[in-house]
Amino acid sequence: MIIVLDKDDKEKLRTISFLEKDIFAESYYPFESLKEMAANTEYKILIFDEDVKGYLILHDSYDVYEIMKIAVRKEFRNKKIAEKLINFYLNNYKQNLFLEVRESNNVAISFYRKIGFIGVGKRKNYYSNGETAILMSLERN
Repeated sequence: MIIVLDKDDKEKLRTISFLEKDIFAESYYPFESLKEMAANTEYKILIFDEDVKGYLILHDSYDVYEIMKIAVRKEFRNKKIAEKLINFYLNNYKQNLFLEVRESNNVAISFYRKIGFIGVGKRKNYYSNGETAILMSLERN
């Protein structure tokens, strides 16, 4: 079950904050940032299941939604949760999707291509370790 996060649901925000630190140790969003995002109408936070097995953070950038983060708890990976989160977006919203992914993250790049994303560019030295970001887009037409 996919749920659009209620901005006042601090319990789920704390769970996301914990997962952020665990999954994205070098680039996690702290609780206060997540709380600000949840209160801002430019952001959508989709969660999978009441106990937050996975989540998707989207930012409305005028003509496109940018995937800021997508994550699934380690024990629930390979169960199509990330795909279900993106498909929920595709079935309920009309704007194109955009994202940046580490050039070395072949698993994520393959996943995004399978869903229909295409590479549209690169940002050299984008990440703090100097790694290049691959820019990907999914056009809705």
